[in-house]
Amino acid sequence: MHSKPGRFTMPVQTMRAETITLKESSPPLRRRRLAPPRAMTGHERRLMNPNRGLIKLCERYADIAISRFIYPLLGRVWNPYSWQLERRFELAETKLAPNGWPAGLPPLRVLLITDIHAGIFLHPETLWRIVHLLMELAPDLVVVGGDLVTGHVSEAERILDCLTPLTQAPLGAWYCMGNHDYFGGDPEELRKNLASIGIRTLKNDSTLVKHGAGSFVLGGIDDRIMGRPDWPEVLEKHGPPHLLMAHNPDHFYEAEKRGIPLTLSGHTHGGQIRFANGPAIIRQSRFCLDEGLYSFGKSLLVVSRGLGSVFLPIRWGADAEAVMIEIHPPQQRQRAESATDFRRGNTEL
Repeated sequence: MHSKPGRFTMPVQTMRAETITLKESSPPLRRRRLAPPRAMTGHERRLMNPNRGLIKLCERYADIAISRFIYPLLGRVWNPYSWQLERRFELAETKLAPNGWPAGLPPLRVLLITDIHAGIFLHPETLWRIVHLLMELAPDLVVVGGDLVTGHVSEAERILDCLTPLTQAPLGAWYCMGNHDYFGGDPEELRKNLASIGIRTLKNDSTLVKHGAGSFVLGGIDDRIMGRPDWPEVLEKHGPPHLLMAHNPDHFYEAEKRGIPLTLSGHTHGGQIRFANGPAIIRQSRFCLDEGLYSFGKSLLVVSRGLGSVFLPIRWGADAEAVMIEIHPPQQRQRAESATDFRRGNTEL
């Protein structure tokens, strides 16, 4: 569906659990440019490993209990998140030229949406408006990076129609599993529901994607905490992927060891609550990979803050986002920048 920027008219549409009619103005899409990649040493560590230990184990099961049983009750009396999301959501943008990206490929525009967290705090109509705003930007490929649900796979049913426009991307829409996707119900049900609208899941798998006159390998690895990641299966069909979907950014160093040029992740929510110039309050990365761009060796990592919320239906200092990544082969990016510098120089003369 195409309409004038900033305004959408939605006819009566069935959304598997409800029928809604929308004819509202949407605020303009807020945009920002990501900072250059932060070079990591590989030795950065947090004192407490968010993936292990008794405290973290208790936190994980508390998260499951809150997501499945408390959220539905709390949301009836206090539910500010969708209101905040419509006003604070933004698009982060970056251009990358990963080492090892296939030469000769045309620029590839990848839209990364992660941590949607369907459930009581996310209104389907809010997600619908955001998805349509993003698809007006015409990405070539969409990556949905895990944690589609909050506490149970059945929560996805209410938003499937909202996600359908993502499949209009010429190279498709793709999914990898996150930790919340295992909290309740059968994850296979989630995969089948996504497949029914054309979103394909890569779980310890890879596929060859044709783009222009060439191709690249897209891979997806299972969640690091609740899933069963299997690197040999990821590499089996086509070798190391050029582009890896990995919900948890702590897969990054393992991906770099295997020669994967670019990894796309979420999971951290950017801390979800951060004070001005302060660290993440909710720390989900053992290796301090909280948000933005990172480099190590010859590999790059993109970590999105994601769209949804957990624990509390608010964000502060880490607004929800999607990320648009424009990928160029290294030589092509250098030539484009040289041409820009040349034109700028002539103008200044």
